[in-house]
Amino acid sequence: MTKWTYFLLALFVVCGCALGMAAQSAALLPWIDESFLFGLFFLMAGCLALVIRSGFFTAFSRGFKQLKDMFFRKPRVLDSDLYSAHDPSFQRKKEEILRRGTSLMLASGFGLILFSLVLTCFYYV
Repeated sequence: MTKWTYFLLALFVVCGCALGMAAQSAALLPWIDESFLFGLFFLMAGCLALVIRSGFFTAFSRGFKQLKDMFFRKPRVLDSDLYSAHDPSFQRKKEEILRRGTSLMLASGFGLILFSLVLTCFYYV
């Protein structure tokens, strides 16, 4: 985890404490529910991206690619070097974007659930 992830988590906790002290108890309930659901969504999307990046579905994707190649003809224009999807620099950029996106989704999901827990403590106090 990088330092911006810790900053993001600390920001969620500080915002939760500030909102918990400023708002009345009854006004916190919609914030608690929405932040928990958004956090759960981001956490599930991040976990799904992590599983896909790990290569768990590689066998399925190869099988479907073989089926596609068997039934559909590949256009000749895609054989040229201009349309090469196996370019190493493109692969590195794509992997870096996927890695950062996955960590951002996981951190924001965890942060929103943490925000919801902090607000829950203020709701019951």
